[in-house]
Amino acid sequence: MFKSPNSPNRFLVIYSCITTVGLAMMLMAFKNVKESFDEISVKRINIVDEKGNNRIVISNEERTPPPMVGGKTFKRRFNPAGFIFYDESGNECGGLAMAKSEGSGFRVMAFDYDNNDAIGIITQEDLAGKNFSAGLMVNDKKPGAPVGSGVNRINLNTTNGVAGLQINGPDGKVRLRVMVDSLGTPYMETVDANGKIVKKVI
Repeated sequence: MFKSPNSPNRFLVIYSCITTVGLAMMLMAFKNVKESFDEISVKRINIVDEKGNNRIVISNEERTPPPMVGGKTFKRRFNPAGFIFYDESGNECGGLAMAKSEGSGFRVMAFDYDNNDAIGIITQEDLAGKNFSAGLMVNDKKPGAPVGSGVNRINLNTTNGVAGLQINGPDGKVRLRVMVDSLGTPYMETVDANGKIVKKVI
């Protein structure tokens, strides 16, 4: 039977064609879109490489991804807000973090080896404002060792008015301290492998 041009079936066909073409044009437009914003509010931003792998993640506390090291995912002690950097294999390799935990506020900048922390700058202050510290930490790497098996070798920090440099042995135990106390008195200590002060110079 002949159907008029105004029949419902013909209308649906025309409508579907127009809708399909419209959506295709929108997708093509958004594919290469470049926009400028004066202000944007988001909870997380993923900056990815050409394969879609994360290279930088900017996130709040609730949406911070778990750390991945050596292709394995681990659990964080607490989730910070900040930036997380990833290497070309998708492993976490550093970041900037801000968090509160156990009554203290932390601000951290860190860069990692492929299996543990390498260098970090950290500030810590309790929420009451009575105790504070700020410092630089440098670690050794143990090639081929499990994740988190690095050894802390150098600490340069100030804690509640006491400034100091601590240098540790390859086992991570302190061997030398150079300090200036809160009254301005300088001193130096050498320490044996058992933690006993061998010599103190004031």
